[in-house]
Amino acid sequence: MSAEIEPVASRTLTAAGLPFRLHRHPAAHNQDELHLTGLDVNSSAKTLAFSLPDDTVVLAAIPGRARLKYANLARALSVPRSALRPAPQLALEALQMAAGGVTPICGDSAVRLVVDRPVLSLEVVYCGSGVPDASIEVSPAVLQELRPDLLVADLTE
Repeated sequence: MSAEIEPVASRTLTAAGLPFRLHRHPAAHNQDELHLTGLDVNSSAKTLAFSLPDDTVVLAAIPGRARLKYANLARALSVPRSALRPAPQLALEALQMAAGGVTPICGDSAVRLVVDRPVLSLEVVYCGSGVPDASIEVSPAVLQELRPDLLVADLTE
């Protein structure tokens, strides 16, 4: 990624006038590479992207070391477990996100945002920015202010 290009999450937060910090780091594409960011893994949130049968994109933010319980996400969305499919690459591209950089910071109201309850109890959240070589630091209150429609649920064990 070129240093001149601002990730979608920072553009979204800037446009909304909300505070954040952008952290550049070596690309981290999965949980095993989170240490490459140099950020506190215990305050990180990874975001998983799904697509529903009607092509609605769902972004599910959970603690960085946690494992998603798909049944819990399906229950929170009031859909059968079989309705959850990984979001296709084209859907991520339409949101200006890349694999390894998926972010819960999304201003598109057509996207469903579901956040695991423990994420909102963190003092600060480090999450994807839209690209794998940058992370965003925000308070949970910023996530809620940006997306008052976010769904809070128990998504992990």
